[in-house]
Amino acid sequence: MLAFWWRPLMIFLGLALVSIALAIAFSTTLGCAFFSAVLFVYLLYHIYHLHKLSNWLAAPVDALLQGDGAWGDVFYRLAKLLRGQQAEQQKALADLEQMHEATRHLPDGVVILDDDNRINWLNDAAEHLLGLSQNRDAGQFVLYLMRNSRFSEWLHQEDFTRRLTIEASGARGKTVSLQLISLPREQKMLVARDITDIARVDTMRRDFVANVSHELRTPITVIVGFLEAFEDMPDADPAQLRKHIPLMRAQSDRIRRLVDDLLTLARLESEPETKDETVDMVSLAQRLAREAESLSQGKHQIELKLDNQARLIGNSQELYSALANLVSNAVRYTPANGLIRIKWGLLETGEQTFSVQDSGEGIDPQHIPRLTERFYRVDQGRSRATGGTGLGLAIVKHVLQRHQAKLRVESTVGKGSTFSAVFPTERVIPEIASTLESESESAA
Repeated sequence: MLAFWWRPLMIFLGLALVSIALAIAFSTTLGCAFFSAVLFVYLLYHIYHLHKLSNWLAAPVDALLQGDGAWGDVFYRLAKLLRGQQAEQQKALADLEQMHEATRHLPDGVVILDDDNRINWLNDAAEHLLGLSQNRDAGQFVLYLMRNSRFSEWLHQEDFTRRLTIEASGARGKTVSLQLISLPREQKMLVARDITDIARVDTMRRDFVANVSHELRTPITVIVGFLEAFEDMPDADPAQLRKHIPLMRAQSDRIRRLVDDLLTLARLESEPETKDETVDMVSLAQRLAREAESLSQGKHQIELKLDNQARLIGNSQELYSALANLVSNAVRYTPANGLIRIKWGLLETGEQTFSVQDSGEGIDPQHIPRLTERFYRVDQGRSRATGGTGLGLAIVKHVLQRHQAKLRVESTVGKGSTFSAVFPTERVIPEIASTLESESESAA
């Protein structure tokens, strides 16, 4: 900074001394003329450099200004300042581009609106959820593109604390939650979050509570009705009262089965992993076949086919609960004199399958995808008449998922159905290994 004023001062003082010396040695006129001429040249020198600086500031180029003396110092400092600003600007641009890319790939839709609710910018998720397009809709009024009376009213209110839930205009079957966030320069950010799964879970929860209440209401009403009737008949014949006990017991058993299934589902959902052990599937299949005969009471033909002696790595209690549901469903929904075939065998893929085939009425294909939903029934009246709780196949689905297995349903209306639990190869202990172990135990 010292050189900036020191050099011009020294030049001026030197010029003054030379001019005084000329004036003393020759004449005052010559000294003044010399002083004026040199001062004029020096002034032109500054005007020239000011002109260069003015032109460069009007249209800056990458080439830096060159100069000497005080102007050299000025241009050097200017170049240094410019390099620092360019570095900061490049960093700011890089950060902005990074933020732009991150926002563009957010799972939530983001739309930047101006004070007139025109679209300034939007990300990919907003295009998918709201049916908007950055190239097509930039600068357009968002209300022209999202025609929804509830959305229009909500946007005009500009209540930044209130959310709005609507059907996604750009994705059929999806539900979005909208929120407004205030931004500087009178702009707003419209955030659209996909809450389809949350809404579905909430609907399932409400339906579940309603279904449980409905399922419990009938048997409880029956039992309470009998108790009130008994209370009004203090002198009733005990033999007459005993005739109603079987119906009350049946309704009590229905409540017990429903509660047991609900507790089973709750346990399956609360325990993250199953406790594995070696499960003898042959013994389990034989046990289920005997229970099917007992449940059928001779009304059906029960067949058991064991293709191999393979065992499973899994939880025997959970597998029994799931597979027993498949067998009991086949017995309940198969008319008298029908055939029920239980099979444990190997698929061509190396997977093991436990299948239950019946000769019942079959299931229409439209119902098959929803069979594992809680309380979903193909025929409401027939299901309750057979004593089902509507939770059996939901339990089957949860147990098989915990064993990395799949439920396959094949059905033809009027001919019957086949429900198969397919277990992956990593869960299967092949028959050869089982046989070798048995031989080793015998030798010991």
